[in-house]
Amino acid sequence: MNRYAPPKARVSDPPEVGSWVTGWLALFFAICSLYFGWTLLYQVSRAPPPYPLPDPALAVLVACLGATAAIGLWLQRPWSRWVVYFISTLLIVFCAWYVWSLVHSGWPYESVSRSFAWLLPWSLLLMFAVATAVHVARLFRKR
Repeated sequence: MNRYAPPKARVSDPPEVGSWVTGWLALFFAICSLYFGWTLLYQVSRAPPPYPLPDPALAVLVACLGATAAIGLWLQRPWSRWVVYFISTLLIVFCAWYVWSLVHSGWPYESVSRSFAWLLPWSLLLMFAVATAVHVARLFRKR
């Protein structure tokens, strides 16, 4: 018997997932969408950019997917999980492609710290993609 469980909880009930995590995910996707939309507008202007900008097609894709995921998660619509799954799949495929190209270019390097430094951001991105998909799957499991 679990004394911390709600009084009428069944054993098969999944644990409640906090809605604040969903709100933070929606905010993150909205910020990404706004950033890539801003870079699109920056590319249209004639001013030379101070840093390299992403490809316009990639910027449109990320802006549209991010806005769709942000709106769907914020309103907690069940269709938004498929958008989040698609984003997570794209991130996982991109990370796998990056590691594959890194291995073909001579990774792991002789320096352990250099090898770790090249792989750490991509492993964090991969962890974010998997955790986001798992969270959304748990959120919409009952629906």
